[in-house]
Amino acid sequence: MITDRTTGRGRVGGMRRAWGFTLVELLVTIALLGILLSLAGPALTKVHGKAREIQCINNLRNLGIAQTMYANDYRGRLVPHAVLRPAPPQALVPNEQMTFWPDLLAPYAGDDRSFRCPCMRCDPERGVGYGLNLKVTRAFLVCDETYGTHERLIKNPAQTIHIGDAAFITPDTQHGSPAQWEEAIRPLGAWTMRTPDDPLWSLAPARAMPRHLGRANMLFVDGHAESLTIPQLGFDKPVGHPKNIWDRR
Repeated sequence: MITDRTTGRGRVGGMRRAWGFTLVELLVTIALLGILLSLAGPALTKVHGKAREIQCINNLRNLGIAQTMYANDYRGRLVPHAVLRPAPPQALVPNEQMTFWPDLLAPYAGDDRSFRCPCMRCDPERGVGYGLNLKVTRAFLVCDETYGTHERLIKNPAQTIHIGDAAFITPDTQHGSPAQWEEAIRPLGAWTMRTPDDPLWSLAPARAMPRHLGRANMLFVDGHAESLTIPQLGFDKPVGHPKNIWDRR
């Protein structure tokens, strides 16, 4: 009988194993794949988060372009928070008495998705994820667009925030530090960004929201956008502080 040169045993009794995995090899492979996925998971999450942050920044830049077009039509004025007239049909912010700034800029923005941060916790088809800095607007409510703040009144437009990530904060976190703030789920989101000196800071806590790995994306009056932490915005500083970028200067 011909013997196997490797084992010295007959081929009939020592037939070589067919291709495949043993149970042990299969379990080891699954374990290795699990380890690789656990290592790659945080990196993939970070990449996905960065992609949404970039999309959000692009949304704000588009709103900056819309604001420029709006200012050209209204003699250099910034969009007011709201004007005293009913909102249009299919409004981003439906209201029978007022038209809020998203619906004033919408004709210039061209796409309603520009008003929706990809990380916001509200209706992705209807809600608004960006708030207007009330310190930049001339008043909460005006008669018409001609009463908006004039651009020339903003002494340092490159360091004054205009529009940015905003949300209502949950009641159980609104009194904590910005790192503890949690976004409340509201169908229409938020279109106001209140500042610490606002009497409604606690009663109606629509504030800058750090949705992007602890940072909030902000559009400045000059049209550029940045990703900043809440302390960098100066929300812990009084009106007029040199490092404060939320009040009119």
